[in-house]
Amino acid sequence: MSELEVEVKVRKVVVDPRMSLTMMGRLVVASERVKLSIIKKSKYPSDFVPGYHELARKSICEAFESNIKGDYDLYFDEFKRKAKEYRHEASFHPIDKVPYKNNFYSAEGLDGIIAMEGLLTPILENFIFHSNLSKKKNSIMMNNVRIGSMADMLLYDQYGIDHIGFVKFNFSKSKFPAEEAAVKLKVLKTFFEGKQIDLNSKHCILVDVPLRRVYALDEVPDAGAALNKGTTLIRDNWDLI
Repeated sequence: MSELEVEVKVRKVVVDPRMSLTMMGRLVVASERVKLSIIKKSKYPSDFVPGYHELARKSICEAFESNIKGDYDLYFDEFKRKAKEYRHEASFHPIDKVPYKNNFYSAEGLDGIIAMEGLLTPILENFIFHSNLSKKKNSIMMNNVRIGSMADMLLYDQYGIDHIGFVKFNFSKSKFPAEEAAVKLKVLKTFFEGKQIDLNSKHCILVDVPLRRVYALDEVPDAGAALNKGTTLIRDNWDLI
């Protein structure tokens, strides 16, 4: 007698409302139909989590954490070297496979950072940088919705004593970059306020790599009302989806 073995794949379900920082930014500016789609994808996430720019993010944070003063071109020379290395590695893989995409898109991300040297140099001059990539579980709660709240780098004063700001790198293209930046910056500052760390809004920075632009929290509209509305929508629809 032969046995028929059937593999049943169990669908992953997130029980309590939870949203990544990226998805929260997208939800706030999306149409009503797309908002519900984003909520559904967050409740029933795929096993595959794309990280196409994470090699670039890690390289940037590791480089800036060395806190070279004066010879800032050394950072960007290193990024050129890394981008070349990633492109070379990508060439060994089919273009539709994850190893190709991770390396290829990270190389593109580094190209963008290199193009922003003039915008980034004043920031590098004024702060001491510390990588924050180990804090992937950082989050805030708003209207019973947990939102991912990991800044990529922490900014300290020039003596390296007082924590005064943060940097988040964005590698994804958006139709509404300023609005998404406002949401992300508001969430991240709220996280630090919860830790009793009062940061200066002009030192809360999002680097938009595709747009070649730097946003500070004091330059974007207050996203508090939009976040309240968005998290209320998530909370009220989570169990209905």
